[in-house]
Amino acid sequence: MGTVYFVTNIAPHYRAPLWKTLLNNNIWNAHFFYSDDSKSGIRPIDFSETDFSSKKERLHKLKAYRWIGKKQIWQVGLIHHCIKGDFEHAIFLGEISRLSTWIAVMVCRMRGIQVAFWSHGLLGGESKYRLMLKKMLFRLAHSHLLYERRAKKLMVQQGFPANKLHVVFNSLDYDTHLKLRDEFRTIEKAEVFPFFGNPDLPILIFVGRLTPVKRLDLLVEAANRINADSTKVNLVIMGDGVERQNLEQMGKQGIENKWLHFTGACYDEREIGKFLSKSDLCVSPGNVGLTAIHSLSFGTPVCTHDNMCNQMPEAGAIESGYNGFFFKENDAEDLKNKIEEWFSSNYDRSITENNSNEIIDKYYNPHYQLTVINRLINGENPEL
Repeated sequence: MGTVYFVTNIAPHYRAPLWKTLLNNNIWNAHFFYSDDSKSGIRPIDFSETDFSSKKERLHKLKAYRWIGKKQIWQVGLIHHCIKGDFEHAIFLGEISRLSTWIAVMVCRMRGIQVAFWSHGLLGGESKYRLMLKKMLFRLAHSHLLYERRAKKLMVQQGFPANKLHVVFNSLDYDTHLKLRDEFRTIEKAEVFPFFGNPDLPILIFVGRLTPVKRLDLLVEAANRINADSTKVNLVIMGDGVERQNLEQMGKQGIENKWLHFTGACYDEREIGKFLSKSDLCVSPGNVGLTAIHSLSFGTPVCTHDNMCNQMPEAGAIESGYNGFFFKENDAEDLKNKIEEWFSSNYDRSITENNSNEIIDKYYNPHYQLTVINRLINGENPEL
């Protein structure tokens, strides 16, 4: 049985299901190298769980140092592991700011070890200088794991061979979400949203940290405009952050009229899933990220902005008119209009639920990701 090194930055809690899948596969041994960055604000994986504690010899925590405005990172001990380790494949996080990665990759190549990068690839909006650095780093690898098809197209345009570019997508706790989907089907909206004056109206939802980059001011403004004459939609904002006070002030009338509700921060997967599954549309006016995968997993379509150069790769899971739609970036009036059009165009919740689940079941889950990684390790051509 061969060995594969996975070198990443941190161990975020939402990666736990994928790490478990990779650790428990019976084809090769996975070793994870990560750093502890408590300042990231992201909850780490609980390594006391049995799936991890029973394999602790394959989990390697590295000290990370930052400098030059805290943008450059060096992971202490990584080079030593790459020189002395007994492994055949290494999959690194493809970020140009990780100086230790540049050297570690060259060490691996000199040893005849197959190297891959797991990254966003090219975004399409890079400056000339950043594009040059990315291409220099990416060409050190034999192959690539990319989060989305768009990145693959952009890299092919820059001369990277298509047969070395594997689209691996992204995932959350897919198996848990599958079980919860069935459980929540029998729950009524009124049970989940008792705080709304009329929970039978279409319910918009946002789940995530309330930060400026999420542009939630656009969502509250659009809801204010939709409900200007009478209440037509409800809005629930699940999360906390620096923007909460401003958003509550913007939505003061909605709170008083019981069509806007702030839940505060929530990390309970069951509670989040229940809210998502009984909402009609998830709206993330800034970049959408894993919120899209979370929402689609529970059968709820997603709306976000249309500038892919400023988006997270998970926006690629949205097919306009099928499991969500896009609005003009930074335009509250267009967001309002698109939301109204969505609900007036023969909207059928059962159809959008099936459409939303479909792409998650096919691509955005740890089992599919393992299949893609196996293809890469075996030197097979990508499926996409």
